[in-house]
Amino acid sequence: MKGEYFESGLVWECMSRRATYATILTVLLLLMVPYTVLATDSDGDGTDDVDDDFPDNPCADTDTDGDGLPDTVVSSCTYQSIIAYTSFEDPFTNGAKYYDTGNGTSNYYLWNNANEPHVAHNQTNGSEIGFTTFYTSNGGVGLTDGDYFGTANYTGTVGNYTEGTQGYQMGDVDGTATLALDAVTADSMTFDVFVQGGSGNSYELTDNLIIRFVGISSTVELVNVTGATGSSNHGGFASYMGVWNSFSSNIGSLGQGSLEVEFTSNSQSESVYIDNVVFTSSVAMMADDDDDNDGWSDDDEVDCGTDPLDANDVPSDTDGNGICDALEGDDFDGDGIANENDPDDDNDGWDDTDEVSCNTNPLNGDSTPTDTDGDGVCDYLDSDDDNDGVEDGNDCDPLDPNETTDNDMDGICDGVDDDDDNDGVLDDNDAFPNDPSEWSDADGDGKGDNVDDDDDNDGITDLMEERCFSDPLDANSVPTDTDGDGDCDPIDYDDDGDGYTDQVEGWCGSDPLDVNSIPVDSDGDGDCDTMDNDSDNDGVDDDDDAFPDDSTEWIDTDGDGNGDNGDYDDDGDGWPDSSEEDCGSDSLDSGSVPVDSDGDGICDQLDSDDDDDGVLDIDDDFPNDSSEWSDLDGDGVGDNSDEDVDGDGWSNIEEDDCGSDSGNANLVPMDFDNDGNCNLLDPDDDGDGVADGDDAFPFDGSEWDDTDGDGIGDNADEDDDGDQFSDSFEEDCASDPLDSSSLPGDIDGDDICDEMDPDDTDGPNYIDPNEDNGTPGFGLISALAVLALAAFARRD
Repeated sequence: MKGEYFESGLVWECMSRRATYATILTVLLLLMVPYTVLATDSDGDGTDDVDDDFPDNPCADTDTDGDGLPDTVVSSCTYQSIIAYTSFEDPFTNGAKYYDTGNGTSNYYLWNNANEPHVAHNQTNGSEIGFTTFYTSNGGVGLTDGDYFGTANYTGTVGNYTEGTQGYQMGDVDGTATLALDAVTADSMTFDVFVQGGSGNSYELTDNLIIRFVGISSTVELVNVTGATGSSNHGGFASYMGVWNSFSSNIGSLGQGSLEVEFTSNSQSESVYIDNVVFTSSVAMMADDDDDNDGWSDDDEVDCGTDPLDANDVPSDTDGNGICDALEGDDFDGDGIANENDPDDDNDGWDDTDEVSCNTNPLNGDSTPTDTDGDGVCDYLDSDDDNDGVEDGNDCDPLDPNETTDNDMDGICDGVDDDDDNDGVLDDNDAFPNDPSEWSDADGDGKGDNVDDDDDNDGITDLMEERCFSDPLDANSVPTDTDGDGDCDPIDYDDDGDGYTDQVEGWCGSDPLDVNSIPVDSDGDGDCDTMDNDSDNDGVDDDDDAFPDDSTEWIDTDGDGNGDNGDYDDDGDGWPDSSEEDCGSDSLDSGSVPVDSDGDGICDQLDSDDDDDGVLDIDDDFPNDSSEWSDLDGDGVGDNSDEDVDGDGWSNIEEDDCGSDSGNANLVPMDFDNDGNCNLLDPDDDGDGVADGDDAFPFDGSEWDDTDGDGIGDNADEDDDGDQFSDSFEEDCASDPLDSSSLPGDIDGDDICDEMDPDDTDGPNYIDPNEDNGTPGFGLISALAVLALAAFARRD
């Protein structure tokens, strides 16, 4: 306000009548100097945000053609970008208590319950990183007694959360709870922790808090404290109690890993809160090689003498061969051969035709094709860039000759994957690290236990050992075979091999386990004295003997007239007894036949390709479905029919249209406003109804205009036109809050605008019209202007 510089009447009292006209004019000029709005440079790159195409990126500032790529990038410049975060806002909670339905005396992962706080979160259900919680019992009741555990939105204890309206609370665990966020690879991380404190609680020796980042290479601990003995003696917890504590750590050297918070307590007033977990990494930008997007590279335009920043100024190329007329007929490399006859115009060792095919500039010696394996074929055209004998399309890492395979197709090359077949058993402990169907080989014979019919290699099949009640995994545990006839006692009709069945010996009173103890057969007909009902002396009673006159046969399971001893197919089911034994079916039960899914006459147990689709069962995700064999995202739907092969929530067609990789779940289209339309195709990225081209804040749904260009949107800016009068004040005073030249009037200079001033004559600038030295109704500036003009006139 003008009254802040001069008070009413004081100017004239202090100025002598001898004051020079220069002084008067100087005062007028000072009063007429407009307010200057200070420039804003958010990224500190020396370019004002209003002139910076990348106001939040210090590595670049200009994008002439508006394609999102900078014209130039500061050499070796990187900037920090958030790659993963959570403030526990995505899984909303109603603030109720959490009741765990598990057994408090067991160790297990906690799960979400309806209408209760979330204790776990799947990252595919929102934009925030996922997390899991594991409960370790100490024999107490656990979380079954109802506790405020998991996501929380009440603020009575913490005051306010540092990010959003929610956080994650851990309290009264009656055991140990470990919160683990999804694994990430980042340069650094930050997070906030609040430890509940006060006179109503006391952290004991049994309470502890450990916060660590567990990486592939090593683990870093940021907090590791325990309580103490004595009332209100909190031990290591004391320094963290009652305030939010921020932690940060550089984790780039640790590789992929997970942030874990482990907490033990036995009281609800002993609680820990976690919020605002952010992972960041350095990101480098690539410069645009065609700044004006006219189809000619910047280097070509410089060589051809046109402006690489003017799309209307393009090189002349009369013959349309991609070489501008300015260079045609010249000897670009000065080797004495004209360009049109020179196979290598820039003399860089690469034929011009090859350079064009390889997308490099044949007129720029510094622009040469990349040839990783040095075989003379550029990577762009080379089907095997690292020359390891594996085509790039089938090579796990096409630029590393030492990495070729990804056996379990999990995106991690076998050389660095600790579980190559993804069967849940680490390679170091896996006898078959490349076979997901096998991991154990008890006898070390090279055949996995799942398909080995003799796991302990004791010469007795697992099936036989199971039937004979010995341990098939222990070579020292073998079936009891008293008479050594190859049939164990539990299935041997004659355990001692004395020619009398155990049953007959039981009937006849002799010992079935003693070869020297035989039934008494006084008449020598082979029948013991106590019973003689075996006409053929084959050890089977005539009533039970299908061949009572044939001592070599007594059973005919399938009733085909051939005794089982001589019958190759005892149950008549079409499968030989030997095949049924190998295939695990019962050769004496016609209802028990080997499974043969593809009907090729080889049972599935012996068939390496059950569905006959050309893919071995060990490599087939659908071994019984000939139309499917691969399931990249593990959702149970084969890739041939799966509309979302990588299971990232975006269909294959959407990812192709949006320039993402439909075969990589870690690469999804960018969709800032989560409207299901990727940024590449979305004309309004923040979903505020204003097209990006007209939106001053295309990635802020709450703002779209910035009248005064101060970097603060009009919706949040209390002074939209930057004239130092708030919008509300200008509205009350009838001036335009969107026009910096429209200011509230204050004719009497009393700091009350005319619109609201009930008396325009009581201010310090008011000049009584009846006084000779004043001009009525115009205030200080008018008075000074009139006096100045009068002075000049009198001087003339």
